[in-house]
This record gives sequence, structure tokens and C-alpha cells, in this order.
Amino acid sequence: MLAEYADNGSEQAFGELVARYLNLVYSTAVRVVNGDTHRAEDVTQMVFADLAQQAATLSPKVMLGGWLHRRTCHVAATLLRGERRRLDRERQAAQMNALEEHAEARFEQFAPMLDEAINHLNRRDRAAIVLRFFEGRDLRSVGQALATSDDAAQKRVSRAVEKLRGLLARRGVALSAAGLAAALGAEGVTAAPAGLAAAVSASALGGAAAGSGLTLALLKLMAMTKFKIAAGAVIVAGMGTTLVLEHQVQAKLHQENAALQQQVAHLTGLGAENQRLANLLSQAGSNGSQLADLERLRKTAPQLRQQAQGLEPARAENRQLRSARAGAATRPLSPAERWPNPLLVLPKDSWTFAGYATPEAALQSLLWAGAGGDAEAILNGSIPEAREEATTPDAKKRMVAVISGNMKRWTGLRVLEKQTLADDRVDLTVHALGVDTVFKMKFKRIGSEWKGAGEAAAE
Repeated sequence: MLAEYADNGSEQAFGELVARYLNLVYSTAVRVVNGDTHRAEDVTQMVFADLAQQAATLSPKVMLGGWLHRRTCHVAATLLRGERRRLDRERQAAQMNALEEHAEARFEQFAPMLDEAINHLNRRDRAAIVLRFFEGRDLRSVGQALATSDDAAQKRVSRAVEKLRGLLARRGVALSAAGLAAALGAEGVTAAPAGLAAAVSASALGGAAAGSGLTLALLKLMAMTKFKIAAGAVIVAGMGTTLVLEHQVQAKLHQENAALQQQVAHLTGLGAENQRLANLLSQAGSNGSQLADLERLRKTAPQLRQQAQGLEPARAENRQLRSARAGAATRPLSPAERWPNPLLVLPKDSWTFAGYATPEAALQSLLWAGAGGDAEAILNGSIPEAREEATTPDAKKRMVAVISGNMKRWTGLRVLEKQTLADDRVDLTVHALGVDTVFKMKFKRIGSEWKGAGEAAAE
């Protein structure tokens, strides 16, 4: 269904795909945002919008359920920053103290920690959990997806549950592997609200049809209640810029029109004089006054022709100004116009290894590694989770091919703004020169070094 949508743009195929995986995404979002159903719906729409946007770039070997689970966790975690994170830590600490007083934890007590613990499993264990409990597949289907036998799939699921139990135990959750498996099977998937599938499909397909990353980001912001006012402010600011440009063009048009009207009035007077002289000439008379008028007409004729020739450039400029006025009202501003004063400009020939002491230095080191196609350097500049995803030579080759392929068209990079989310997390909004794409690069501090933590959605 994903291939059908990516190749042919089939909305029916995408709608069926949303219906199949909607509960998985919605349930994960509900857990990550700690039961906030309105925010979970926003996250669900954003995740499927990302899927519609990236459908053509996903590898056929990607397990869609696992991809959607990780994407949901990433999008939901992005919304829970600052004060929300501190509140979550305090609430989790209180829950851990309460859990220590019970021999077996209830699902709602460890649900906020569940998806974070799942993301700390390796790729195959994480896929086993998602396939068995979140997608609701039987062991045979799990074995087929993992290219193993039914028995091997059962062992893989059991080991994954045991590892997950151990990770939860470190967070103060006391329960057995059997109890965890039962809880995941019974309460791991929450039914999404009625009508959400249709809303998600329409929103995602509308975002994909919009084309540009900036339009898709604006649609996502408008879908989230807390950002509606900010989005409106951005739109008003853009309209204000357009009105200023239109006013300037309009003023120049008025000046040019006034000059043209003066020239036309002068030519009209000369034409009337010419007609009077012609009438005098046509009359049967040859007195000295008529001859004088005829002589004056002959002297005036070259001047009239010269003025008529000089009027044509003014008319052409007037047409150009009218076209510029129409274009100024509809043309979207380029990234360079929106951010005329970047924080940092990095031409492609200046990319070099700059270490990892700051997010900006880590950015330069990743650009240098990506342009050179150095897989180890790319992984060294990324968070440990990225190394888990590229454990085989083929996976590294695919990673390098994607990153280097994107950077081949870049002529440089501009850092537009820096957003400090926490002591150990920073987002850099960047503009890829040569392709005019604006997106965010995420960085996380590990020890004393800053490492790349992936990309946010395109602006």
C-alpha cells in the first residue's frame, strides 16, 4: 500500500494504511504524552503527515510498524520540552516511589516509561515487541517479518520482553516477564477516537500535496492548538512584508503614470496643431501665412517623431512595473529574504573537521564527514542510537549514500537560528544553499561533546 501511494499517489491505499496502523501510532502517542488525548491526536496527524512526505524515500526493507513507532516517539518527545520534562521527571519519581510499595506494577503506572525503554532495545528486539504486541501479529507472522522460524520468533519475543522488563526494573518498576507480556497484550494498544482516521488521511495527504517543506511545517503548526497563535503571527508578518513591497511599487507606478500623462498631453496638443496646419494646407489658398504655417509644420515633424520614439521605453517600463507589482503580491519570500542575517555561513569549500566542543563545531564536523562519505566519521559525530541502526556494512553504505547524495547538490549551509531546549539539547535551524531547503538539525550533549541527534521536519 505504501508503494502504491508513493508510485501512483493513491489516496485509497494511503487511507487503508492509516486505518491499519492508526491504533499503533495513537496508542504510542497517548503513552508518551502521558494520556493527553488531544495532544496524542496532534502527534498522530504529524506522524502520518511525515509518512506521506517521506513515502518515496523509505526503503522496501523498512518495517513500517517499527518506523512508525520510533517516529511517534520522536515527534511526541519534541513536544514535551522545558517545564513539561521537569514535571514528567517529578511525576515519574513519585510513581517509582509508589511502585516500590507494590509487588506487581499496574500498566498505567509504567506506561509513561514504556516507550522510552523500548527505544533502548536493539533493532531486532524492538521490532519483535512492535510486531507481536503493537501490531498484534501471531508468532508465524512475526517470524516471517524477521526472516526466522516460528520457534525462533517466539524465543526472540521472549528475550525482548525479558530485556524490556530489566530496563523497566532499573526505573523502579517491579513486575515479572509474564506480567509484562500480559499487560502489553491486553493494554498495549488503545483504540483511536472515531473519525480520527479520516482526519489524519486528509491532513497528511493535504500536507504532501502542498509540496514544499515550509508549507508542510505550517500545516503541522496549525494542527497543534498551542501553536495556532504563533502561526497566525507569522502569517500576518509575511502579509505585512508583502504590503510594504506593493506600496513601494505602487508609488513608483504613480510617478511614471504622471510623467506619461504629461507627455501624452503634450503630444495631443502637437497633434491638434498638426491637424490645424493640415486643414489650412488643404484649403485652396497660398497666402504667406499658410506657407509660414506649412514651414513650421515641417520643422515640428522631426521633433514629434523623436518624442514618439522616446515614449515607447517609458511604456515598456510601465508594463514591467505592473508585472512586478502583480508578482510582489503573490511571490513567496525565499529563505535568504526571510533570514537576511544568518548566525553562521559555511560555504562548501570551508567544511572541515572542527571537533565536538559546541553544536556549531559538531555541525561542521558532520558536514565534513557527509561530504567525504566517511561512515565512521558520520557515526562518531552522531548519538549512540544512530550507531545501533548502522551495524552492518550494507546499512552503513545506505546511510552514506543517502547523506552524501543529498549534500552533492548543496553549495553551502547557513545557520539561521539556534534554539536551546535544555542544558543538553540544542536545535539549529539551517538553510541548505543550492536547494533552498530549510530544516532543523538536532544536537545532544553526551559528556563534554555535542553529537548529532537527527533532523526535525523540514520548514
